[in-house]
Amino acid sequence: MMLIYPVPNLSLRDRWWAGKPFQRPPSQLIVVGIIPGNEQGELLDYFNTANLMSNAFHAALLEAGVDSLDVYDAVIQSEDGTVVHRGYKVFNVIGLVRAANLAETVFHTPDSSRLIDASIDHLAIDGDKPRGLKLFRLAENVSAVLVHEDVKRVLESKAFPHLRFLEPHEFVSA
Repeated sequence: MMLIYPVPNLSLRDRWWAGKPFQRPPSQLIVVGIIPGNEQGELLDYFNTANLMSNAFHAALLEAGVDSLDVYDAVIQSEDGTVVHRGYKVFNVIGLVRAANLAETVFHTPDSSRLIDASIDHLAIDGDKPRGLKLFRLAENVSAVLVHEDVKRVLESKAFPHLRFLEPHEFVSA
């Protein structure tokens, strides 16, 4: 598996995991760096920590009815520029939803954060909170991207290698 660097935030206000549209979207191709020594690693269709997906993955999300993404053309490139992979997009998920059912979700410690970086031992979702969004970031822990069952079915039908879905109760963030 290829290891790549996360895409830097565009500014203090325009952050990839903030869940809102950018005030100043990128105007040029975004270059995502390959961590040295990983140039021959297997490419993935979805890199959550880098906010990067293949064009095919993006097309599948559109087919599933996802309309909560802003995407920008990107390439994956080695430091010396000798390895370049095209056909990728960096993405900004529009939608940060406080979807955890607080009565059933178990947080790591009683006094831990409840927003952005919550340590969660057992997640339960309040099904009314997403309000029709097919894909969104969990406001309690923004590293979690949640998808509607319809999106999951479409993505599974495309058989993207290494793509794995967790049920909410399986999600753990330490």
